[in-house]
Amino acid sequence: MLLKIKMTILILVIFGLVLPSIPLAQEASEEKPVKKEETVEVDKIIVTATKTPRKAQDLPVQTTVITNKEISESGSRTVTELLSTIPGFYIRRQNTPNTSDSSSRLRGLTFDSGYVLVLINGERCLGGGMGEYGISPSQIPPEMIDRIEIVQGPASALYGSDAMGGIVNIITKPIPEKPTGTYSLGAGTYNTTLSHFSYGQQIKKFGYFLSVQQNTSEMASMSTAETEFEGEYSLAKLSYKLSPSATLALGLSYDDLNWTNRTEKNTKISPSFETSFPDGSTLKLKGYHYKWYLDSFSPGYTPRYGDIVYTQMETQYTKPFGEMHLATVGIEYLDRDLELNVADETDTTKSFYLQDEIDLNPVNLVLGGRIDNHSAYGTVFNPKASVLWKITDNTSLRTSAGTAFKSPTIRQSYVLFLHKTWWNIPNPDLEPETSVGYSAGVEHRFSKNLAIDLNAFRNDIDDLIVRKDISATERTWENVEKAFTQGIELGTKTTILDDLLLNLGYAYLDTENKETKKELTYSPRNVANIGVGYEIKPWGISLHWQTNFISDAYTDAANTKKAGNHSDSSLKIVKGIAKNYTFSIDVNNVFKSDYGDPTKEFGRTLFATLTSNF
Repeated sequence: MLLKIKMTILILVIFGLVLPSIPLAQEASEEKPVKKEETVEVDKIIVTATKTPRKAQDLPVQTTVITNKEISESGSRTVTELLSTIPGFYIRRQNTPNTSDSSSRLRGLTFDSGYVLVLINGERCLGGGMGEYGISPSQIPPEMIDRIEIVQGPASALYGSDAMGGIVNIITKPIPEKPTGTYSLGAGTYNTTLSHFSYGQQIKKFGYFLSVQQNTSEMASMSTAETEFEGEYSLAKLSYKLSPSATLALGLSYDDLNWTNRTEKNTKISPSFETSFPDGSTLKLKGYHYKWYLDSFSPGYTPRYGDIVYTQMETQYTKPFGEMHLATVGIEYLDRDLELNVADETDTTKSFYLQDEIDLNPVNLVLGGRIDNHSAYGTVFNPKASVLWKITDNTSLRTSAGTAFKSPTIRQSYVLFLHKTWWNIPNPDLEPETSVGYSAGVEHRFSKNLAIDLNAFRNDIDDLIVRKDISATERTWENVEKAFTQGIELGTKTTILDDLLLNLGYAYLDTENKETKKELTYSPRNVANIGVGYEIKPWGISLHWQTNFISDAYTDAANTKKAGNHSDSSLKIVKGIAKNYTFSIDVNNVFKSDYGDPTKEFGRTLFATLTSNF
C-alpha cells in the first residue's frame, strides 16, 4: 500500500508540473461563460429545486446551498459533517473517516432507510448504506465537490420516490474556463492519508475536467474498533459545443472502496445533450448507466455480494409562455436490476412530470405534479404547490404543500439474510409509504450584513413500514403505522466586522409514531450550531470554528434507551505559505466529545493538508 501511495503522489506531482505548461493560446472559448464565483458564491443559482436555473432568493421552495467556499473553509472530511451545519439536519458524528452515518436525519427522517433522496449531479446513487443498499450521503470526498444543493420538504412532485424529507444533491466541480489545476497531500490521526489531483480547461469548443483521489485510514467504522479503509475515486467530465446553443457532454466516474469487511465498486457513464431555441425554450436529453458492486461479510451476518444496476433515461423540455409562465415537462424511465446472491429481481419505473413557474410579481408560484408507474407497486400521483411573496425588497414569505412517497427498500421487499441472532424475512407485498408535507417561512434582511431565515414544517406519514417479530428468530415488515414530524428551523448569517463572519442555526423537532405514541429514534428535540470565521489578513491566516449542540434522543423504538446531550466542535486553520500554496490543519472533536454515548471513547482527530493551485 505504501508503494501505491508513493506512486500516486509522484504521478500527481508530475501532472502538476507538466499540465500548466500547456499553451495558453488554447484557452480561449468561443463564448465566454459566466464566472463560477459569480454564479455560486454571489447569485447562488440553484437547479435542484425546480430543475431549472433559479436564484435562491427567488425560489418559493425552501432551498439551501453549501457553496464551494464554505466547503473549503470547513474542517469537514465527509458530506454529512458539512450537512450538520444546516438547521434541520441531525448528524450523529462518529469521529471516524468514511463511516456510513447510519443515524443521519433530516427533519426526523433517516437517510439510511431512504426517506431523503441523495443525488450526485442530479442522479440517483448507491454506496455507503448500512444494509438498505446505498443511502449515505458521504459517498464522495469534499475535495471533489463544487457545491451541495439541499431541498427541504417533500419533493416527489419532481423526483419521485425517496424524497419525503427532501433532497441532497451533491454537485461535483465543473469544467473550468481557463486551465486550472489543484493537487493536495494530507495526513492525520489513525494514519489517515489523502492524495488528490484535478485539472481541466476549455479549449475552444472542447472542455474537460479530470479529478482523482486516494484515501486511506486505519479507523473507518462506526465504532472505535480498528477497521482499515482504502478508497480510490476518479471522475471525468467532457463537453463539446456543437453550436453556441447546443452542447454534448459526458460524465464518467469510477470508485473502488475497500473496508476490512466490505468492498464497493461504483461505475457510472452519464451522457447528455442540451440545446436552446430562439423562443427561449430548452431541451435536455440525459441518462446514466450506473453499476454498484458490493461484497460484504461480517461474522454473524449472511454474506452479500453482487451488482445493482441503474439504467435511466430522461427528456426534459422547458418553454416560457409570455412573461408570466415557465412550463417544464419531462418523461423518465428507470430500470433497476438486482443481481445479488440474496436477491435477483428487476423492476422498472416510468414517470411523467409537469411544472409551471408563474411570476405574478411580487408573488411567485410553482405548481407541479408527477405520475410514477412502478412495475411492482403500481401508479402514484404526487402534486406540490409553492408560493413566494416578496412583501418588501428585504422581506419574503414562503409556503408550500405537497405529497410524497417512498417505495419499500431492497431489504424490506427482497432480501432474506441472517442478522446475527435473527433472520430478515422480506415482504414482497408491501405498499409504498406516503406523506403530506407543509411548510411556511419568512426570510428578512435587516441590513447588508445581517439576514435571518425562519421556517416551520410538518410531515404526516401513512402506511409506515415497521419491523414485526414472527418468532424469536424471524422478523418481517408490514405497513401498519402512522407518524408525524414537525418543527421549527432558524438560521442567520451576519458579518460583525469586515473579517469576522458569524453563522447561527437552531432547530426544534417534535416526532411521534401515532400508533405507539413514542418518539422516532435519533430525533433530538433541540439542535443548535455556531460557526465563526475570522481572517487575519496581515498574517495570511483564516480561522474557522464550528460547534454543534445536540439534546438527548431515543435510540430504540420503545423509547427506553437514549443518546445523551452532547456537543462537538471543530477548528480549521488555513495559512498561505507561498504563491498558490496553502497549508491547513483540521481539528475535529476538539473537546473529545462522547457523542452522547459514555460507553465509548472518541478522541480528538487532526488532519494536515498541503494544497497547490495552478
